[in-house]
Amino acid sequence: MDKKFALKELNKFRKTGDISDYHFSFNKKESGYSVKKVDKDIEISAHTNADLMRAYNYALGLIKEQKNRTVTYCSNFKEVIAMIDLARNAVLSVKTLKSEICRLAGLGYTEIWLYLEDEFEIPSEPYFGMSRGRYSQKQLHDLAVYSDKLGVNLVPAIQTLGHLKNILKWQHFNDQLADTDNNLYPGKKKVEDFVFKELKAATAPFLTNKIHIGMDEAYSIGLGKYYFDHKDQPIDQEKLLKTHAQMVFNLCKKLHLKPLMWSDMWFEIGSPTNMMYDPNADLSQFHLDREIGQIYWDYYSTDKNHYLPVMKKHFELTDNVYFAAGIWTWGRLAPNQTKMQASIKAGLEAAKNIGIKKIVATAWRDDGAETPFAASYLGWQVFSEYQYFNEPTEENFKVDFKILQSEDYRSYLLLDDFDNFRDAPNEKDMVPSKLLLYEDLIQPRFYQNFKKVELQNYYRELADNLSDIIPSENSALIFDYYIQLAMVLSEKIILLNELSSGKNNQVELEPYKTNLQKLSKIRRKIWFRENKGSGSEIMDIRFGGMIERINTVKYLIEQEQYCMEIPELEMDRHINDSFGNARYFEIVSPSEISW
Repeated sequence: MDKKFALKELNKFRKTGDISDYHFSFNKKESGYSVKKVDKDIEISAHTNADLMRAYNYALGLIKEQKNRTVTYCSNFKEVIAMIDLARNAVLSVKTLKSEICRLAGLGYTEIWLYLEDEFEIPSEPYFGMSRGRYSQKQLHDLAVYSDKLGVNLVPAIQTLGHLKNILKWQHFNDQLADTDNNLYPGKKKVEDFVFKELKAATAPFLTNKIHIGMDEAYSIGLGKYYFDHKDQPIDQEKLLKTHAQMVFNLCKKLHLKPLMWSDMWFEIGSPTNMMYDPNADLSQFHLDREIGQIYWDYYSTDKNHYLPVMKKHFELTDNVYFAAGIWTWGRLAPNQTKMQASIKAGLEAAKNIGIKKIVATAWRDDGAETPFAASYLGWQVFSEYQYFNEPTEENFKVDFKILQSEDYRSYLLLDDFDNFRDAPNEKDMVPSKLLLYEDLIQPRFYQNFKKVELQNYYRELADNLSDIIPSENSALIFDYYIQLAMVLSEKIILLNELSSGKNNQVELEPYKTNLQKLSKIRRKIWFRENKGSGSEIMDIRFGGMIERINTVKYLIEQEQYCMEIPELEMDRHINDSFGNARYFEIVSPSEISW
C-alpha cells in the first residue's frame, strides 16, 4: 500500500476539496478502527490497511457533513471480499473500475475478485474474448497496480471447466476443447494445454499468485462429446470431476499459484441424491489439498439455520473456507434490496457463528447486466457493515451510507419497490418489472398475472416518490433512469389493458413510444458512462425490438387486423408463480429467439 497515494486518491474520489487546514494524526489499533473528529483535529487509529482506508473515508465523510463525532469499531472477519461480474455483456471501463475499486477500498474491503471468464487477453488466442470487451494484459496490470496502491488485493477469477459457452461458441475452440456447449472435454491433452495458457495469461498481469479457478455448476460433465466417444463404458462423473480438478491443481502448482474454487460440485457428486449443498454429502472420498480455498456460495435463504450445517460441513474439505453472499443485482432491472439485506444478514450471522473468517459479496449481472452498476452501492455498504458491527441496524446502514458514500439510504431502498410490491410479498424473488417491460403487446405470456395487482397507479406513485429524492452527483443519472422506467411501466400496463379490451381505436401508442425512447437514451448514457462499448448491442436490440413492436401494433390497428392473443389457461397455472421469474428471451416471445 502507498499510504500517501491512497489517502490522496480517496480524497479525490470523495470530492472533499481542500483539506489542508485539517490536522490528521494516525495511530495503530489492535482491531478495527476509530475516528475522533473535533473541529479541525482528526485522530485516526486502524489495525489493517483496509481499516485505515475505511477510517480515513469516514473522516472525509464527517468533513463533508461538517460534523464532529467519535466512533470506534472492532473487526469480525479476516478478509472482506467483493466479486465484480465482468462477464455478462457489461465490462466496466478501466476508468469506472478504478473508481469502484476506490469506493470499495473506502468501505474496508480487503480484496476484489474480477470475475472474467473470457474477458482477459490470452496473447496466443485471438478468439478468446474476441469482440466481448476483454481487458488487455496492460489494462489488467494497470488495475492491479492501482488496487495495490490502495491496499486492496486484486485477484483474477476465471473458469477452468464450465461456464465457458462464450468461447466454445467459436468453432476454433469447440472442435478442440468442448464436451458440451458449456463444459471443457475432461481428460483431453488439448484441454490441459489450453487451461495452462489460460492460467498463465490470467495471472500474469496481477501482483498476487492467488487465483479463483471457478469449476461450479458443471452438471453436464461427460455427457456431451465425451459420452459419444465412450459409449462402451458407463460415465463416471465423479471420477471425471476429480481427475479434471486434479489436473488444474497440478497446473496451478507448476505455476506457483494458490487456487481457490467454488465448492458446489463436491457436494453435488458427494450427495446420495445429487442435491446442491447437501449437508449429508460424503466428502471424505475427495482427499483435497486442504490449502485450496473452497467457497460456499449461497445467495437465497433468509434463514440462518439453513446455512449452518453446510458451513460446518465445508471444514471436512479444507480449513480455508470462504462464504459468498449476493447483493441481488442479477437478472433484473433494479436490485432486490429486501432479499439482499435479509440473505446477507442470515448468511453472515451464520458465518460468524461457525467461525468462517473470509466472506465475499458477489454482484452477478446475469441476463445482460440490466441493473446499472451504480444501483449496487447500497449492497456493498450493507455487506461491509457486518465487518464492524455484530448486528448492524437500519440506522447504521443509513448513517454510514451517507458518511462513507454520500448516498441516501431511503432513496436506494425505493429501488426495491420495482419488484417488491408493498401489498404482495415477493417470496419467490420474482421480477414483475422486467416481465412487464418486455411483455409483448400482441401475444403476452404474463399479462393475466398482472391483473392481480393494480400497477398503473403503483408505478406512477413510485415515479413520483423517486422524483422527490435528492440524489448525489454519482447517482443522479440512475435515478433519472428509474423515474423514467417507473413511468414507462405505468403506461405499459394501461396500454396492455386497452389492447386486451378490444378498444383499439382508443389506444395511444405514440406517447408510450416517446417515453420508451427517452428511457432508452438514458440507459445508453448510463451504459457508456460505466462500461466499455461491447455488450451495448444487446440492450440496443432489446429496446429497439420494443420500439419496432409498437410500430407493428400501430400498423395492425390501422389495417384493422389487431387482436391480442391471450391463452385460455390462467398464466399463473402455467408458470406456478404469482407473477413469474424469467429471462429476456423467455419473456419477449413464446417462440425461440433463434431457431
